[in-house]
Amino acid sequence: MADKTLVKGLGRLEATTLVIGGIIGTTIFLITSDVADIVGSPALVLVTWVLAGLMAGAAALCFAELSAAMPKTGGTYVFLKRAYDSDLVAFGFAWMMCFAYGSGAIAVVAIMAGTFLMPVLQGLGLITGDYVKHTAVILIFCLTILNARGVRLGGLTQNVLTVLKVGLMLVVIFIPMLLIDARPASLAIDNRMSDGIAVTMQNIGTAMILCMFAYSGAYFVTHVAEEIRQPQRNIPKAIIGGFSIVMLLYFLINVTYLTSMTFEDIRGSEHIASDVMAAALGPKGAILTAFVIFCSAVGVLNAQLLNYPRIPFALARDGLFFAPIAELNDKYRTPANAILLVGLWSLVLSLTGGYREILTYVAFVIHFFICLAVAAVIVLRVKEPDLPRPYKVWGYPYTPIAFLAVSVWYLLNLVISKPGSVAIGVGIVLAGLPFYWYWKKSGP
Repeated sequence: MADKTLVKGLGRLEATTLVIGGIIGTTIFLITSDVADIVGSPALVLVTWVLAGLMAGAAALCFAELSAAMPKTGGTYVFLKRAYDSDLVAFGFAWMMCFAYGSGAIAVVAIMAGTFLMPVLQGLGLITGDYVKHTAVILIFCLTILNARGVRLGGLTQNVLTVLKVGLMLVVIFIPMLLIDARPASLAIDNRMSDGIAVTMQNIGTAMILCMFAYSGAYFVTHVAEEIRQPQRNIPKAIIGGFSIVMLLYFLINVTYLTSMTFEDIRGSEHIASDVMAAALGPKGAILTAFVIFCSAVGVLNAQLLNYPRIPFALARDGLFFAPIAELNDKYRTPANAILLVGLWSLVLSLTGGYREILTYVAFVIHFFICLAVAAVIVLRVKEPDLPRPYKVWGYPYTPIAFLAVSVWYLLNLVISKPGSVAIGVGIVLAGLPFYWYWKKSGP
């Protein structure tokens, strides 16, 4: 069987760097200005980031329980199938991840990496033109081939990229603290909540949506569960440890932002990390920050190509997708065909620009499936109380319920504000139904 030939080439370190590298992307270096503009207070910026971290952490803990109980390749796909006794629900998730969200996200990150590499190369006098798409294509191609050549190689690459990413992020955190006169008083809670508590909480809730997106990715490690040594123990520790490190880094970098610039400047900044570093080091600081964001994006890109292809691989292994996608490479024992499929489709999207619309369309759908996965913790506790659970989510049932409560508000807001995009996203999932019925009828 294919599932017995996958290489257990990832340990706790690789699992942890996959969590960290999968979460920390480019948004943390950009969106605090938007958060500040929404909440209107330095102290509330920090409150928003902390609350969003706690909510996203609640989902991460749920994935830790599910993956420890069911350490199978495909992660969320496996959880949905078992909790809801439905191949169709699980298929919808896998179809959407393969052809829409997953591949679209890879294209977005590759384009972002190319965008931030350009000012670095231009600042060094190495290029004069714009080669963003060329860079995106090269990155996707190289990392696709690298991950197809072995999970150990992909894991080692993730270790290196994550250590580099965290190290450079610490530079962005501490250089301004050392070189710019900090203003700790700017973090004090002000008394300007003239709009009242209700409006303030509504603003925090709106801003939390942006922050929670920046925290997403803890579930990456669940998709490669069969390739992790001692997954029942290592996956929960990787998720909890990795997510805790991310929360600490996010808190510290926001403290740096808020104590290095005036609040009005923060609200008006389009590239807050670059502006802070430019204030500390001059023009070279902005170039350094662009390189930091580039490295961060490449780390996410490798994490995506290490985990997203495992979802269609798991689907094909169940006979619900193209049969060659379930095959393992004879030499490297990786799902190379699945990796090539996702990588090549992502490459096409990066060239056409179609990823922009796709990610907008499937925002509702991806979060809906994540909610189903979190709810699966409750469903399986009821359906299968005797299922071995090496790790049980802290604060059950309040932890998953809290995440789901916030998510219902988020999903309803999307339906009200972007009904057309939601309908198209649902349509993308429904477009897979004829294929599902064909493969279901054909059998494995």
